[in-house]
Amino acid sequence: MNDDLPATALPEGSTSVEFDPYSDVFFDNPYETYRWMRDEAPVYYNDKWNFHALSRHDDVVAAHRDWETFSSAYGVTLDALSLRARYSTNMLIIMDPPEHDWLRKLVRPVFTRAAITELEPLVVEVVTAYLDQLAGKDDFDIVADFAALFPVEIISSMLGVPEGERQQIRLWTDDFLHREPNNPNVTETGLNASLAMHEYMLELTRVKRSSPDELIISRLIAATYEDDEGTTHRLTNDDIATFAVLVAAAGSETVTKLIGNGVVAFHDHPDQWELLLADPELIPAAIEETLRLHPPSQYQGRFTTRDVEVAGTTIPEGSPTLLVTGAACRDPRAYDQPDRFDITRGRNTTVAFGYGAHSCLGSWLARLESRVAFEQLRRRWPRFEIDRDGIRRVTMSNVAGYSHVPMHVG
Repeated sequence: MNDDLPATALPEGSTSVEFDPYSDVFFDNPYETYRWMRDEAPVYYNDKWNFHALSRHDDVVAAHRDWETFSSAYGVTLDALSLRARYSTNMLIIMDPPEHDWLRKLVRPVFTRAAITELEPLVVEVVTAYLDQLAGKDDFDIVADFAALFPVEIISSMLGVPEGERQQIRLWTDDFLHREPNNPNVTETGLNASLAMHEYMLELTRVKRSSPDELIISRLIAATYEDDEGTTHRLTNDDIATFAVLVAAAGSETVTKLIGNGVVAFHDHPDQWELLLADPELIPAAIEETLRLHPPSQYQGRFTTRDVEVAGTTIPEGSPTLLVTGAACRDPRAYDQPDRFDITRGRNTTVAFGYGAHSCLGSWLARLESRVAFEQLRRRWPRFEIDRDGIRRVTMSNVAGYSHVPMHVG
């Protein structure tokens, strides 16, 4: 599909559309719906699922900043928010300050840009190993045979998951993020996967506590934080296991979707691929543009703690509200020709990795992995074609991207 053109046209005579994050339209291509929302309903209300949605860039950014009004403590996906219950949890993304802040301070040192830069040799080794397995083949699936496999190897090895057990993390993650069309609830398989993954990380934490190493879980066991009142905080085994589940899931999915989205975008815009072939220094900018045009996380859920006015409309207290990153990143109020894939755009995205208190801890790792992957793809297969008939998308709670992208090289 050419992103310079509307994805779908509204029916003749239609004055409104439905934004349903559990519909085939959302899973397949929501961008024309986003366009309508930004222009006609910047504070959208869906009476079927009883939620509001913000779609304009500045509104989404402002809501991310205002964590006191737009709380994360009620969940971040629509199915969780619909319960309208504040969680008592140690899951970092489902917490508000100040508890969120001290927990983030404990885990942040292992994800700073400087710390991630030191991991480049590991990333190169893993990416190269998986691509070497495709050497000599003219046809393969760039997602199922590569992009789905290597990110979980990297993040799991960083956590201390033994070799041979790392792909199971990916399978559990896929299961608990999967949603059936028109059904907001996690499947029974997904629920069981979530429980199994947490129990696995809990047992791994117990092992690391008795036999520490230099990897993330062991470092979190040793981490301490002293608050303003002089109280020293340490993470419990359950705190660490919960964080490990979160970072392993995010580290598995984001890069997989980013690379798949990027490969398809370059196939659809060969002029941009030619620019990248001519100048590999454009790879970081290409990653930012891919994130902007096709953010893997399409929305972040929040819950209003008071009545709040946005764009002239009042969102009542107690309302599940989606901050629609996928719409904000294509807002013409913020970006020139926003539906155009342009790797020379030169402006970094602001919300594809979240914003404010809940900006993504793993963003630098995702950028490093994606840069190394595209450096290798560019060098190994400067000429490629995508079989569009074989492309398949995932149907997940708030994640967008491909599960299968057949590629022919030669």
